[in-house]
Amino acid sequence: MKILYKKVLKILFEIFYGKIQIPIKSKLNYKDLKIIDLKFYNKNYKLYEINQGKIFTDCNTNVAYITKNNLITHFSYQQNGHKLSSTKYNSVLRFGTPKIRTNINGNVLSLIQGASGKNYYHWLFDLLPKIEIINNQKKINQFDHFLVPTINQYIIDTLKVYGIRKNQLIDSQKYKHIKADKIFFLENIYLKSGKFQKQFKNIPKNITKSIRKKLLRHKGKKIKFNKVFIDRSDSKFTHYQLYNNNEIIKKLKKNKFGIFKLSTLNIFDQISLFNSAKLVLGLHGAGFANVVFCKKNTKIYEILKKSDKKRSLTKTICNQTGLKYKKILINRFSDYNGNKQLIFDDNLYKIIR
Repeated sequence: MKILYKKVLKILFEIFYGKIQIPIKSKLNYKDLKIIDLKFYNKNYKLYEINQGKIFTDCNTNVAYITKNNLITHFSYQQNGHKLSSTKYNSVLRFGTPKIRTNINGNVLSLIQGASGKNYYHWLFDLLPKIEIINNQKKINQFDHFLVPTINQYIIDTLKVYGIRKNQLIDSQKYKHIKADKIFFLENIYLKSGKFQKQFKNIPKNITKSIRKKLLRHKGKKIKFNKVFIDRSDSKFTHYQLYNNNEIIKKLKKNKFGIFKLSTLNIFDQISLFNSAKLVLGLHGAGFANVVFCKKNTKIYEILKKSDKKRSLTKTICNQTGLKYKKILINRFSDYNGNKQLIFDDNLYKIIR
């Protein structure tokens, strides 16, 4: 029934907006697509400009860049099973663009990347670097609007650092289908093809250093704790929770750990917290992106379930910024309600020093 509903929607919206297709190369009018070369720390990046361009996103696994109902191949984004796929799998080819289109006056820079853009880590290392690269070329002022994954406080705060106002932001959660006088988008910084987990190690070191340098200028209030535990008990994601979280917190407090739920801190206070710490302990999660703000030689202990031992993103950032990184691998078990939980025992606690 759901598939039938989608097919009916596709037909209706094709009547309004036309059918989206992958063009035959010989028929694609490249005059509609302008390529601007940008250089950042001796590395070349391409900024694309589309006259009267369109964007459609499902805010989950697909972003389609469209000119004259032709899907722009190689540059649109489609995710399948935690890996990037060929343009032929983009959802607009199967289901069309089943949302009312909003026309935007002016130039729009796209900063969206499926669902991952709503994640703090991906915002900090996948999308914000695009602003850093463009700003380095003094081209930020040419954009009237910025299409963002969602409008939340850390996105508002980080873009404000670059002089971008909240009223310039377009929420892709609300406006999934837009058309603008000109649409701009920068190529993916390091996600090119294949599984994400294998590509995190390819984050350019200069990107990491540049984001660190820029945001460290905007540290928040001083939070003086040498040892910090990141408490994820308030996270809506239950796959990384400690069964004995309260017990561990009591032990950590006795050993002069500061206990912090990052959701209660704005991004600038988070920067200050990590920058002042000499040891950071916590469960794997997006909040560990903040280790980029730690001082050299800070000890980082990341708790991971054994099945995730190959995850490399935090380790990559630590290696690039001179931090002392260590994984703590633990097993999962089922509690009385059948929920998968993680338990942190005394033997594991002893390795933290």
